[in-house]
Amino acid sequence: MPTVDPQHIVLATLAGSLVLFVTDALRYDLVALLVVLVLAATRCLTAEEAFAGFSSHAVILIASMYVFGFAVTRWGVAETISQKLLVAGGRGEAGIAMRVTLISALLSSVLSNTGVVAALIPVLSSAARKLRIPASRLMIPLAFGSLVGGLVSVLGTSNNIAINQVIREHGARPFELFEFAHLGLCLIVVVCLYFFGPGRMLLPRTRVSETLSEHYQVPKFVTEVLVEPNSTLINRLVADADTLARYDISVLGIVRPGEEDSVMAPGPYNRIRADDVLIIQGDPDGIVRLREDLGVRERDHVDVGDTRLDSADVLLVEAVVPAGSELIETTLKENDFHASTGINVVAFSHHGSPQTGRVTDQRLGVGDSVLLQGHRRDIQRLRRSRQLLVLDEVETAPIGRGAVVTLVLLALVLILGALHVMPLPVAALAGAVGLVLTRAVKADEALRNIDWSILILTGGMLALGAAFQRHGLGARVAEWIGGMGGLGDTPWMLIGLLLAVTAGLTQVLNHVATAVMMTPVALSLADQLGYDSRPFLMAVLCASSLAFMSPIAHQANAMVMGPGDYKYRDFLRVGTPLTLVLGAVATVLIPLFWPFTSAQ
Repeated sequence: MPTVDPQHIVLATLAGSLVLFVTDALRYDLVALLVVLVLAATRCLTAEEAFAGFSSHAVILIASMYVFGFAVTRWGVAETISQKLLVAGGRGEAGIAMRVTLISALLSSVLSNTGVVAALIPVLSSAARKLRIPASRLMIPLAFGSLVGGLVSVLGTSNNIAINQVIREHGARPFELFEFAHLGLCLIVVVCLYFFGPGRMLLPRTRVSETLSEHYQVPKFVTEVLVEPNSTLINRLVADADTLARYDISVLGIVRPGEEDSVMAPGPYNRIRADDVLIIQGDPDGIVRLREDLGVRERDHVDVGDTRLDSADVLLVEAVVPAGSELIETTLKENDFHASTGINVVAFSHHGSPQTGRVTDQRLGVGDSVLLQGHRRDIQRLRRSRQLLVLDEVETAPIGRGAVVTLVLLALVLILGALHVMPLPVAALAGAVGLVLTRAVKADEALRNIDWSILILTGGMLALGAAFQRHGLGARVAEWIGGMGGLGDTPWMLIGLLLAVTAGLTQVLNHVATAVMMTPVALSLADQLGYDSRPFLMAVLCASSLAFMSPIAHQANAMVMGPGDYKYRDFLRVGTPLTLVLGAVATVLIPLFWPFTSAQ
């Protein structure tokens, strides 16, 4: 029986994973596990080689930095810094957009960019309302600043860490902690100037005066019904599952003739009376069946705006699903959201577009937003859980012991790593353990706030990168690139080509997958041409962070879609010129900072 060339298996695995990534047919961490299984089962890699990525320096380092990111968020460090800097320097929109970009970039230089975006979305939402600036003018600068900020240090983003791991496995010298900081800072300046001037002109402008009810088209989901004297609902509890659950109806409020007797977000033990007006939420079919079966009639001239759904103790707020949330890939019915939180979900929006289907049946994803109604104490508890980012007023807590401990330990990690006192993964893990031992972070909180899907993706993609290089595919792709029009004689053009190819793949694939696949190509290309690998590796590292042209290119982009009320085309319009500008700047600067010297 003829054997299958391992190169063909690796190429088929690569092609299959690309299709699954692009079509979003499966979760990307599941795709990564399938890649590992295929490579191990077909013996393209030994079992030890296939699983080595899951125990690599990269996975340990990424996990440790997620713990630091959570600690910084928990103690309000990012929020406090950003609020103070946002109000400094005036209230002009151009200056604020530039400061937003700079703040998110600098914070993301040593923290997870998704964590920084999650921390700052509520801050910017609150600031936008106070300053009467549309949130759409600030959210893309926040996301794009966080992406380019990852180019300041190895810790800045998971693809930097993954690239360093691939370099280490190939026996080359990995990047130092701040080795490319000068390039990253130059690109941050470019992005800040972009949003100070031409980029800001490309940002959409949504209406500031639009209420939450108007934005979420609440009248499509919410109506009012009058409980008639013959209704079977009279004297029944709101929590009576047999009565309301089969209609998939939620009671958001009970309005009575005496306003002091009205109840917003009623509890399970509130009883329904004759002549009560029920504010109910559900799909039209369920409301029609409820009206026909239970003796209620729909009211004319219904007013279900913001002021009708809240009260002194009941809030109507918007919330966003952040990266790493336990709610991702679940429905509100599956996770029993109302029973566990006491909060009603009034409406649901996917990628900035309100959805008309049953709210409880909608499957949640990163960046989806929901309109919530609940008592103040329940909303506060939800905010602390960090499973949803609540976008109401942000209160700045004073810097306390936990914040000081977090900043001191983070500084120690950076110092120890930069001075080579100990390997960076060891320093980072020691710092994360220190956060738990000093009780700045609880152990269960630390584990719960690590994005395990990113760790699985990184481990799986490292296996694909190892197979790519082991079976000579990196060298073949490098030979093809180097032979394009005799570009081997013009290494500057090769840098530009590597940047273009990597940046193009980053727009449709996961940035970690792109980085791991293109790093062996850069190493092989440098080896074939006899140059030092640094400029070629920097081209891949830089371009894998230029995920500006699509909301699916990076989780940071997806997270701002709802709060910024963006459409797909907004990222293409704003992100394409920025990608071209940064690509051109990097093509010039990389060879200047890392000259084309002969490999020793």
